[in-house]
Amino acid sequence: MNRTPQSNASFWTKMLTVAGAAILAAAPLLAQANGNGNGSGPANRPGSGTGVCTGTCVAAPQPLSEAEAASLAFMREEEKLARDVYRRLYAKWNIRSFDRIAESEQRHMDALGRLLERYQLADPAAGNAEGVFKSQELQNLFNELLAKGEQSVKDALEVGVLVEKTDIADLEKALPAVVNTEVKRVYTSLLSGSMNHLDSFESLLEVVN
Repeated sequence: MNRTPQSNASFWTKMLTVAGAAILAAAPLLAQANGNGNGSGPANRPGSGTGVCTGTCVAAPQPLSEAEAASLAFMREEEKLARDVYRRLYAKWNIRSFDRIAESEQRHMDALGRLLERYQLADPAAGNAEGVFKSQELQNLFNELLAKGEQSVKDALEVGVLVEKTDIADLEKALPAVVNTEVKRVYTSLLSGSMNHLDSFESLLEVVN
């Protein structure tokens, strides 16, 4: 069928108008088909997206065994013991290593505290002042270590060595029984830090000797 230029223009105008209306009508359907998996589709119809998280995703925590929970609580106080001892010995002898390593022990405490909070476990260190412990075993050890460390610089460094060796032994004993991946990761990091601290104290002790 032959069309004049004017009729051709009118024909294509109508076609474009129809196509535009079809695209607008299909837009809600396309939006539903490409949902982001957050269940925000039309009423009574869940979204059909991929479920890929596009915001801050927090995985559900793995269950903890009773042994893992008890271990976390003990390690939290043990790291507090190291921090508190080193703070006191820094105040006594003004040896920079005690201050620096005390700051590291604070970070260890914080990492364990976050795990206790994440798994909704009681924090034995909560509300306790420096040098105060819920565990009587750790309280007695703190008192003994501080009494020794305040006698001389050499004694103080020997206390540092003893604290780190104790931490290392306890972590190495606990790790094989840990199944939870978060706890295992934190313990492994703490073990590496304690080994570095031990090297620092032993190097200083060699100079003093």
